[in-house]
Formats: sequence, C-alpha cells, structure tokens
Amino acid sequence: MYLQVRNLDCEKGQQCLFSAVDFSLNSGELLHVTGENGSGKTTLLRVIAGLNHDYNGDVLWQEKDIRNHWPDYSQDILYLGHQPALKAQLTARENLQWYARCSNDNSLDVTNTQVDTALNTLGLDRKKDIPCHQLSAGQQRRAVLSRLMFSKQKIWILDEPFTAIDVQGFMPILQCLRLHMERGGIIVMTTHHGMEKLNLLHKTLNVGPA
Repeated sequence: MYLQVRNLDCEKGQQCLFSAVDFSLNSGELLHVTGENGSGKTTLLRVIAGLNHDYNGDVLWQEKDIRNHWPDYSQDILYLGHQPALKAQLTARENLQWYARCSNDNSLDVTNTQVDTALNTLGLDRKKDIPCHQLSAGQQRRAVLSRLMFSKQKIWILDEPFTAIDVQGFMPILQCLRLHMERGGIIVMTTHHGMEKLNLLHKTLNVGPA
C-alpha cells in the first residue's frame, strides 16, 4: 500500500496555509502532523480524506489520484475529525451498530457482541445504553474511537483523537494504533499529546506557510 502527497498547496481566503507539502507513506507507517494552531493541520487531513477539494497538487493512493478514483479510495479510509460523529439521540451501542451496518467496507462483519466488547474495552460498559447527548465529551470521544476496535479501512486519518481522553481510554486506543500498523495499515494523525508517550515509530510533518 502506498499513499503519496505531491507539491500540495492550500489557501484560505488570501492566506497561505501551507505550500509544497510532499510526503509518502507505505504500509505500516504513521505520519504525525504538527504545527501551530491555524497552521492548516486539520485542512491537510481533510484534503487527504477527500473532504476538501480546494487545493493544488496531488494526493495519490496506489498511484491513482483520489479525485479521479474517489469511490475506491473512500472505501479504504476512516476519517475521525474534531466533532463526535454520533447521532445524539441514539445510544453509544446503537451508533456503533449503525456504523457497522453502514460501513463502506463490504468485508466488515461485526456482531453485536463485538460492538459491546469494543465499548467495554473503552470503559463504556455502564454507559453504552445511554443516549449520547447525555454522555460527557470524553465518553462521546471514546464511543467514536470504539470504531477503531473493528475498522478494516487501510488508512486511518485521525484529528486529535486523544482530546478529552483519560488514561483509561488512552491505552486501548494506543493498542489499536499499534495493531493497525502491524497489520500494514497507514495512519495520518494530529495530536497535542507527546508522541514519546505513544512509543510508535513515525514520521513527522510540520505544516504552515513556507
């Protein structure tokens, strides 16, 4: 597997967020995107996820431009952004069951037991049947990240995944990242947590104006 970004430029209004961004990632590699607030980290992740088309340059997956091969590429990515991707009126269990049924990954076959196991592992065993709007920010974040326990997508794009996460939730997520890389998956992520705590081999990209 091979993800490549070539000569990527992006502006917001009249402001250059970043320019001449180049990197490539092979199977089992992680890219840690760093930069000051407002430097374009989230924008870069959204470009890679195919959610922002306002850029110059190329994003290639398996040597194919994602703009021309979006249906195939979309099945290979999991993007988790700042906002919790949850239906507020549904419980954590119902949200994960919905995700498992609607995932673009046709090979995903997740049982209700696996959903419960994922939520239990992230410390939500007593909260999984409560509507998500009643959960704390950290509990909502853990519910979203429970998807990592059974995601089969090849590229994980994670924007500050550890926001509002305590120690109880940190270690299972860290293990998910390790397993994903060991299986040949690719990770692109931002985090304000020190990467030394993650103890993962990674590349670092600092974004911002040239």
